[in-house]
Amino acid sequence: MTPSIKTIGIVTFADCGEKEQSLFRVNPDIPAREALEHASNLFYYAKKLMLDAAMEPQGERYAWPAFYLCEMGKAVVDDISNSISPDR
Repeated sequence: MTPSIKTIGIVTFADCGEKEQSLFRVNPDIPAREALEHASNLFYYAKKLMLDAAMEPQGERYAWPAFYLCEMGKAVVDDISNSISPDR
C-alpha cells in the first residue's frame, strides 16, 4: 500500500511586524489532494482579482487581496512539495 501524501505543516506565511514573524502556518496531516484543490481555488480567485486590477480604472484595490491569496496557495504547494521531497 502506498503511503498517502499529506501536508507536514512546516511552511509559514504572512510575515508581519518589525521582526517579520510568520502569522500563519499550513496545518499538518491534510491529504494532498484536498490541500491542492484548495490551493487551486485560491489561485483561481487571485487570478480573477488580478484581471480586475489590470482592467478597471481603480483596480489597485484588488492587488492586496490577490497577493494574500497567492501567498496562501504557495504555502500549501510548498508544504506538499516538502512532504514529497524533504531534502530540497
